[in-house]
Amino acid sequence: MGQRFHLDAPRWFRAAETPEVLPELSRAVWSDLKVTASYARGNEVVRRELEPHGLVLKAGVWYVIARHGQRFPSYRVDRFRSVEVSGEGFARAEDFDLAAFWEEKSEEFARSLLRETIDIRVSPSGLRKLSAATDRLGAREAEAAAGEPDAEGWVTTRLPVESLDIAYDQLLALGPELEVLAPPELRHRFARAARHLTELYDS
Repeated sequence: MGQRFHLDAPRWFRAAETPEVLPELSRAVWSDLKVTASYARGNEVVRRELEPHGLVLKAGVWYVIARHGQRFPSYRVDRFRSVEVSGEGFARAEDFDLAAFWEEKSEEFARSLLRETIDIRVSPSGLRKLSAATDRLGAREAEAAAGEPDAEGWVTTRLPVESLDIAYDQLLALGPELEVLAPPELRHRFARAARHLTELYDS
């Protein structure tokens, strides 16, 4: 069961959609049957013969991991236009581990989104909360790159982020537990926010 169906649900309270072709794909995955599928890719629809090894539900979206040739691409199920299950079975790849495969691909995708880097100084409390406020992979890299704590226990490190705008929105949640050191434009945005909060609460 665990090698055919995997749940990756970091976001709660979001209902999963059920694409029309999901029952047929589930039957093919469960019984190790080949399928012929039409799949929307950009502005075109391609038709492929696939060997579906597993289904993953990620934050309300279904994906199928299917062998095509020697590769194991993943496809969003809601982009399939049709699925025809054949009566022909296939031999599953013996070394295929669905959970491990999905974790590796998810991490590769998450890392590809982190295109900017910012310098921060963060308190022990802020460092503990960093993974909840920002991207988990970026927070892990920032913690690994942190220098020695200063006299107040704060550390200086570099944090990979998706963009400066997203970093601003995320790191505001840490309030006085984090100081942005660079780049200057992001530091200035936090300084303006701090002044505005001071004015708001002093009044």
